[in-house]
Amino acid sequence: MRIPILKSTYKILNDKITEVEKEINKTSKDIGTAAGHGDLKENAEYHAAREKQSMLLERIHRLRSYLNCEKIDLGDGLPEKVTFGCSVTVVDTTTKESHTYNLIGPAEFELELFPDMVTVGAPVTRLLVTKKIGDIVNFKFGSIDWTGKITEIRALK
Repeated sequence: MRIPILKSTYKILNDKITEVEKEINKTSKDIGTAAGHGDLKENAEYHAAREKQSMLLERIHRLRSYLNCEKIDLGDGLPEKVTFGCSVTVVDTTTKESHTYNLIGPAEFELELFPDMVTVGAPVTRLLVTKKIGDIVNFKFGSIDWTGKITEIRALK
């Protein structure tokens, strides 16, 4: 199974990759400058810049890995059933408390694009996928046990 990514996320992802590449270039220059200050064993500025560069290289590697994900476009209409890229509102049948879940992939999660995110592999997502407005869902995870009714499904943009 290919990992999904929202079509709208793809552009944001490319912009973020460009931003991190610029930061890597700047950090490389900082490493060169710090290295020119003398003994590298005692040079905290040099070690800090190397550590930052290492973290940036790790981040860009993760971000680039999302470029091969399957791009999903839900279009402009309202989805009939819950699927990846949807925002789902569920109302607790007892307390009438409303809960919203945004079903996203790892790229959207990493970029922190939406509030109340649950990824495609999460147990909550597996409960909600294919459900329709009006369907009842039983949430039972550890000490969490409640029943909700799906009241809204909309595509994330």
